[in-house]
Amino acid sequence: MKIPSVSFFILWAVILLTVSPALLRAEGPQQEDERVRRIIEKVVKAYGGREALDKVKSIYAKGRIAAFAFGEEGTYVRYFERGGRLRVDIDYPNSSEHRILNGSKGYEGGSEVTGDRYLAMVYQYKQLDLPYGLLHSDYRITYDGKKQVDGKETEVLGLMDKEGPPMKIYIDAQSFYIVKVSGYFSMGGGSMELSAVFSEFRKVSGTYLPYRITNFAGGERIAETHIQEYKVNTPMAESLFEPQ
Repeated sequence: MKIPSVSFFILWAVILLTVSPALLRAEGPQQEDERVRRIIEKVVKAYGGREALDKVKSIYAKGRIAAFAFGEEGTYVRYFERGGRLRVDIDYPNSSEHRILNGSKGYEGGSEVTGDRYLAMVYQYKQLDLPYGLLHSDYRITYDGKKQVDGKETEVLGLMDKEGPPMKIYIDAQSFYIVKVSGYFSMGGGSMELSAVFSEFRKVSGTYLPYRITNFAGGERIAETHIQEYKVNTPMAESLFEPQ
């Protein structure tokens, strides 16, 4: 039997190094897609199932907010309606914030905003639209590994679409609730991460909603909201999403 020459083994090694990784990479996206699909299935089940999520068309939330940046506490009211509508009214003893998103238009204090300020509203809407948005939005979803959030292991998914900043969502590996959402904004040649951490989930009208929301900017805690009341599918007047 003829023994292959040394040059044959060298040639075979080169083929393995150049071709095999490409083949492995071709299988990678399929495996990743399957992992993402399984995670989303578990998330949807944790929130009450697809039917329960599809029934939610609007959410009213009322509570208290503490702003750590300037040491004030005030009232928090939010109107959320599928289709890109969001209104947030925050009133402190010495100041107030009023933000409205109505599809492609955004307003603060009655004046229209554009650029990063508008995209920040889009991000907040998409953050609140989860996990429904995983089923019905045109996100390109990637699996981004595992991370710790408040001492708990989470599965991390990356979300990208044609509108709004790239996002990462952190899913509790035990409960499969979404416990953190981060959005990444380009600002002045750098970037800024805005995050919200969700906790104290309770069942409301067939699905589960967080009663505590902690907000961060650049990793620094800036505010915490305690929801006192939710109303699901309460009627919302058109005028709520128009500038006053």
